[in-house]
Amino acid sequence: MTTNNPYSHATSAYQTRQQNVMSGFEVAVELYKGMIKFIRAGKECHKQGDLEAMCNDLQKATKIITTLHTNVNFKEGGEAALFLNSFYMDLFKDLTFILRANDTQAKFDEIIARIQPVYEIWCQHAANERGEAASASTPPANESGSTDTLQ
Repeated sequence: MTTNNPYSHATSAYQTRQQNVMSGFEVAVELYKGMIKFIRAGKECHKQGDLEAMCNDLQKATKIITTLHTNVNFKEGGEAALFLNSFYMDLFKDLTFILRANDTQAKFDEIIARIQPVYEIWCQHAANERGEAASASTPPANESGSTDTLQ
């Protein structure tokens, strides 16, 4: 079954390293946007009691996490690579066991809040690479349509 996933291009670009289309930092920013979008969608599905749709959204988010995790450069990444390795493993674990949380909605919020500063760092790296002022690109909109925070 083929789906129209706007982040599939970013995933493909990251895996094949088509840096002439997007830089690695720009690809990471797009992957983070997708990850946040699918986690938010999963949260909303959980709120509405649609666990099947929630699982589908979280599966998409974990595929993005897996893509990011498998592309961590341990040889040249130093402490950042060690941090990302732990970060991605923790995200994967937390999303896998999300329904075991005492307050699932709060756990979704906690996960998104942990992703936000890392997303912003990728945005800064992408902007620096382009020679722009270091500022986070517009984050994906939350449930209310606001882009003010990634909560």
